[in-house]
Amino acid sequence: MLRGMSVTSPATITTASAFARLLEQYRTERRWSKADLAKRADLDPSTITRFEQGTRAPERETVLQIAEAMALPVVERDRLLAAAGFRSELWDDPLLVALAQVLGDSAVPAEVKGEVRTLLRMAIAYCGLHASRRDYRRGPFREDGSD
Repeated sequence: MLRGMSVTSPATITTASAFARLLEQYRTERRWSKADLAKRADLDPSTITRFEQGTRAPERETVLQIAEAMALPVVERDRLLAAAGFRSELWDDPLLVALAQVLGDSAVPAEVKGEVRTLLRMAIAYCGLHASRRDYRRGPFREDGSD
């Protein structure tokens, strides 16, 4: 199926439904009408309606356009991308890909993975000291190493 086209396959219907629910949630949290979102995102109102009905799957650029119009934080933007069947732009960073590979490698001892997670928590805290926005500092980071 081509993105931006009508939804027909069962897998695409599931993805479209997840995107539809999340898009509607984000829109209603802002107390915007479909027309409000369409205007801000420079889209036709019928497009927003079809997205929220789950009868049309968006293209990646359209999801980013909507996220920008809603001024979504990175985490919510990435959730919207994932709900539409796209990966986060963060995975374009080779360091993050390598980190995920290391943490997912069964040959790396659990103790080493725990130490890496500790270093990550320290790096996040360090960035938080220098950030103007504080929302990303609160995350699913636990001292026991489970993320």
